[in-house]
Amino acid sequence: MDFSKEHMDKLGHGIYTPMDVTLLPPLHLIYAENPSDSGKQNEGISIRIQVHSTVWQRWHDGDEFIISTMKEVADIAAKGQSVILQKNWRRLAELMNRNFDLRRRMFGDKCLGDLNIEMVEVARGVGAASKFTGSGGAVVVFCPDGPSQVKRLGDKCRKAGFIIEPIQVVPSCLNDVDLQTLSK
Repeated sequence: MDFSKEHMDKLGHGIYTPMDVTLLPPLHLIYAENPSDSGKQNEGISIRIQVHSTVWQRWHDGDEFIISTMKEVADIAAKGQSVILQKNWRRLAELMNRNFDLRRRMFGDKCLGDLNIEMVEVARGVGAASKFTGSGGAVVVFCPDGPSQVKRLGDKCRKAGFIIEPIQVVPSCLNDVDLQTLSK
């Protein structure tokens, strides 16, 4: 995804380039078996909306920290595509971890939530790479050391009350017209 200012100003959206999902290494999803009660969940959502709104405003106000950090996040995505094509799995793990670290610096622990941070830390505790899937509630994990690392991660997840599942990535259902529209 390319969200450069030029594309956003001209098109009102980014440029999306599909990737062959068969190139991805095995990935896993970790989520909480018993997430926090709904009151805390709603409070957390409210905090995340406020903080996202604040970061968005800081971007538009020209906050150099937010702008430079977002540029680094975009650079990580471009590097990620390259390392996936090269099958450089160690570098992919580094990039995934860096992505989470940058997000944490921008948004802060209160916004990310203790449970979400704990899922990342459980994964990192066995040497796996981990980052958010989106706005939280689950993390995507890559175990560069393979099945034995996945087993260790599964054991740690069960002890922490988390569920771990393999991710089945499916190809995009966009047709050629959709893709052309999104690429213009």
